[in-house]
Amino acid sequence: MGITKKIGIIAYYTMKEVLKSKILINVFLIGLAMMVITYVASEFTYGVPEKVALDFGLSMLWFSSCGIALFMGVGLISKEIDSRTVYMIISRPIPRYGFVLGKVAGLIAVLVINIALLAIMTLAASTFLGGEISDLVYWALGFTLLEATLLLLVVIFFSLIANNILAIIISFLLLTVGHAVQETQNYQFVTNRPMLKSVLEFYHLVLPAFYKFNLKDYMLYNQTLPLDYLLINLTYGVAYSLFVLVLIIFLFNRKNLD
Repeated sequence: MGITKKIGIIAYYTMKEVLKSKILINVFLIGLAMMVITYVASEFTYGVPEKVALDFGLSMLWFSSCGIALFMGVGLISKEIDSRTVYMIISRPIPRYGFVLGKVAGLIAVLVINIALLAIMTLAASTFLGGEISDLVYWALGFTLLEATLLLLVVIFFSLIANNILAIIISFLLLTVGHAVQETQNYQFVTNRPMLKSVLEFYHLVLPAFYKFNLKDYMLYNQTLPLDYLLINLTYGVAYSLFVLVLIIFLFNRKNLD
């Protein structure tokens, strides 16, 4: 059996295991609640009910995707190590990198399903209320998947070098700061303090800048973005994700499983 097929099997069973946790039921309930709340909110909004639907829907979609990445990702590999089921898998034989790729691909598939279901409900609600779907919406959905994937890889990385609780806390802090770092750099309090400004610039260069994937404000205010800007941020997200994935594989290869 080829390595690609083995990775595919691990990905399939990882996805199946996550879906067994009834996560899709939660996604469906979130979607229904989102549509009901959107409709109620639109009744109190004059002129822009479709923007309310789009804003609320994309926000719920982002929260659910990041939540899945954070809380499902933290135990994706560390749980297999703690329960010792990893021994049975890598003794098939399959290289350790294949095990990692399969587990990550399986959870990314769950993220795709989550985003697709909520996106359908969001776009349906917005269209029903008279909204038009721009091309930027599809970019925003793709960037949400990319951001959730990067967060997933970040939390997996920290779960291999720290306990799960600490991994979640660090990853959540990086997500929060990664959205605020750009605006924070422009504050007068920061610009008047060169040392603090240097720290933020270092963060901006080294740690994940999650704000690059946020397109919601541009959509809500009907702004356009040049294709070059979108492609640069897409390249940044893919390259950073691959870099973290390589680090995960390196750590897992060196990890003592005895």
